[in-house]
Amino acid sequence: MITISHHIKAALTVAGLFILTTIAALDAQAAPSALEPSTNEEVWIKVPAPVAIDWYEDSCRYDHTEYRTFKDYENCIFKSLAQADNAQSRKWGLSDRVIREKDTIYINTPNHKQPLVFKDYLEPFEEEYRAHYQLQDYDKSHHLLQLLRTMYETQATVIVDLNTGRWQELYATNLKFSSDMNQVVGFNGRQGVTRDIIIWERQKADNDGRYATIFASNELYEQDYDNDKKHEVYEARDISWTSNNKVNVDFYYRVNPTDTVAFRVRYIYAADNKEGKWQRVLPDVNTND
Repeated sequence: MITISHHIKAALTVAGLFILTTIAALDAQAAPSALEPSTNEEVWIKVPAPVAIDWYEDSCRYDHTEYRTFKDYENCIFKSLAQADNAQSRKWGLSDRVIREKDTIYINTPNHKQPLVFKDYLEPFEEEYRAHYQLQDYDKSHHLLQLLRTMYETQATVIVDLNTGRWQELYATNLKFSSDMNQVVGFNGRQGVTRDIIIWERQKADNDGRYATIFASNELYEQDYDNDKKHEVYEARDISWTSNNKVNVDFYYRVNPTDTVAFRVRYIYAADNKEGKWQRVLPDVNTND
């Protein structure tokens, strides 16, 4: 199960509420479609009761006009980001290598005199050009750091190899790497199509190990569910590799808005063993084939 409570809290602190609610609204308004899940197996999980989101002490308002000056608004956001990111860096044992100072994240890597620099952009009356970074995840065994970049109507994930200093930005969230690290899958980061997945593959011919897109589902965004499937538990969305050529894409829904249990809707995508072509597994197909 994906755990993103820290990231959601940090995002809300700096305006993620606007993005999440907008995405949810667009998803709910998608055009009806008859796309069936890959499996009809009935699975239920426990989920936290919905909590009304409210601004807590020292949090930052999305609307900068509520502040006396834009500088006050800016200071609030950068202070919140610095507290969250530096706390996360310490938790991962990276406080000597990954540091946020105000609007900038600095990442020190071996054999480089200068650190990698990821700088936020925040200007009044230019919401469509704003962007900020947050520490998202760290794979200690592979020394792979992930930063979430939030922009207008889009989210992307920056993956940084702390051994080499090489980095790449993928326009997706909730990244999951295959066991051999040759492929990575994530939810599309573009607003309105966040149900769909994108799969990248490491380019063997490139010495820098960059990933290139090999598949995008481009169909799940069209789904509009019946009345009993409209209450999605967004934080429970999950993608999991069951082998190096098969992934499960799971969504969970409450029957009623305040339920503490949710049922699963699963789509399976697999690559043909002969041609390597990715496709959605249909309900009447044996998923073990």
